[in-house]
Formats: sequence, C-alpha cells, structure tokens
Amino acid sequence: MERVKRFWNQYPIPTYGGLLLQVGALGYSLGGWSYASYAAWVGALGSGLIGADFQRFTGPLQYAAAFIGNTLVAFTLPGSWLARLFLYVPALVLFATALTIRQRFMRIFTRTRYLWAEPLMLLVGAGLLFLGGYSEGVWPWASLVAALPGAVISGAYIQDAPYIAAAASRGYAVKVGDVAPDFELPSTKGTWVRLHSYFPRNPVLLLFVRGDWCPGCHMMLRTYERHKHRFYEKNVIILGIGPDPLGVNQAMIERLGVSFLMLSDENFTVIRRYGNAYQNEFLQKTAAGYEAGIPLPAAYLIDRYGIVRYISSSEYVGEFLDPNTIFPVLEQIEAGEPYEVAPV
Repeated sequence: MERVKRFWNQYPIPTYGGLLLQVGALGYSLGGWSYASYAAWVGALGSGLIGADFQRFTGPLQYAAAFIGNTLVAFTLPGSWLARLFLYVPALVLFATALTIRQRFMRIFTRTRYLWAEPLMLLVGAGLLFLGGYSEGVWPWASLVAALPGAVISGAYIQDAPYIAAAASRGYAVKVGDVAPDFELPSTKGTWVRLHSYFPRNPVLLLFVRGDWCPGCHMMLRTYERHKHRFYEKNVIILGIGPDPLGVNQAMIERLGVSFLMLSDENFTVIRRYGNAYQNEFLQKTAAGYEAGIPLPAAYLIDRYGIVRYISSSEYVGEFLDPNTIFPVLEQIEAGEPYEVAPV
C-alpha cells in the first residue's frame, strides 16, 4: 500500500489517463466506428481528469495537457471541420485558459483581481459551442463537461475573494523592522525547528502556504525552488510553513520537487502569531478542511539578527509569487555563515 501511495504521489496518473482517453476518443471518432458519437463524452471525461489533477501538481505538464487535451476533444465533436476549427477549438481553448490563467499569471491576477476574466472566457466558449451546434444542427453537449474544471476553480476564487481581501487589508501582525516572533515546529526531516536558533548565524526566509490543496501555493514553492540559489548565495535558510500534517507536507514537497524544509503548524499557533489567517467557513469545510481558519500565503525575509526586512504585500496577494520583489532586499542584508546542509 505504501508503494502505491508513493507511486500515486510521484506521478500524475490522472493527467496521463486523461490524455490517453482523449487520444483514444479522437481516434475512435475519426475511425467512424459504432457508437463513435460517444467519443466526445470520453474525451470530456479526460478533460475532467486533467482538471482534477491540476490541483495536485500545478506544473507545466498540467498546463500543456489542459490545452492539448481540450483541443483533441474539439475534434471529436459532431459537425464539419470548419465548425471544429473555428468554433469548437477556440471554445475548448478558452475553457483550458479559464482553468490555468490565474495560476500561471498569479502575479497579475492575484487571488482577488479580474475575477470576471474566467467567467467571461467560459461564457464566450459556451457561446461558440452553441453557435456551432445551431449551425450544424447537432449540439455538442459533451464539450460542456470540459468547462467544469475551469468553472470550479473560478467559482472557488470568486467565493473566497471577499474574505481574503478583507483579511489582507488589515495587514499582517508582524511588520518590517520587528523582531520575528520565535517559534518551534516539527519538520519533514523528523526534527523540531526553532526559528531563533538560526540567529545570529543565518538569515531565514519563511514561506507561509495555505496547504497542499492550494494550486497557487504549489506555484509559490516551485518558484522559490527555482530561485533558491539566490538565497543560498547569502546562506539564507529557507523554511516553508503550512497547516497540513507532516505526512501531507512531505508528500507535497516530494511531488513538487522542492528541496527545502517544510514545517507543520496544524494548530495555527505560528500562523496566527504572524497574523496570516482568516475565516472562510465554506472553504474550511470543503477544500481545506481546517477548523482553525485559512492561512494567507506570504513570504518573510529575516536577517541574521532576527529582524524582519521584507514581507510580501498583504493587499497585493500575488506578490508572494514574485521573488523579484524580494531580491533588492536580499542584496542589502548581511550574508550568513556558510553551511553545507541547512541546520535543523
């Protein structure tokens, strides 16, 4: 069973399965065999699998699969080639864009801006489908299933936006120039990590994430993983902090290819101390499953003497995904002592 869990965690099986279904559906449809009219439903099911896996991995493969897979589905729909090329393909591409655009460009869209973008894409896509169905006399109902992943994730952002905006407008409890509040949390290495034990030897970068269910947080961790050398050049310790149990955190960083430590704050003691939590009962009971609240994603850069030198903007919630805002501050702080392996 453990091997099965590790295999599932390491490989995006639903994404591969969805693509296989879509390729098979296209081949069956073009072959004109019996029940070929059902091929579009099989392809749309593949889009659903890819969309479901998007929350687990949120990587380049999922982005590519969403667009490639939906394009394949467009060619399984009933109608002429003109309708497929000029109506169905654009419609399905819009559905894929609605699923991916906010994750890919979180720095621009954030969690609260341009919330009309995805619904508009979904509506235009549906309009193109109905126009094709009207002109061809055969309604492509199956393709609407491919819109569901984008609709679900868009609906989640719209529902959450007022809560996260209200919480962000209050700012965090810790401010630039404050001494970083000390804490001690368990890590994915099986050790307990105390923040102030790193001072005055090394600066520390804290990355607060909402949880493994959050695609934007996956992007955050991957982004800092790609730029970790910039921090390691100054001997900065990178620590992720999330509300999930250690096992979930470990599975997440293995799946995402993240090398730095993740700490578990299941009781929200540190998250609350830093002011990185808000209440959204619907989200807490569905996607997150946390009774204590929902964490706000944030990045804190603390110098080697324990003074907070940078905090990602609480109002511009997409800033946590943009290390370019932190690099000027990183260049100004004093480098820490060299280490071969991050002390724990």
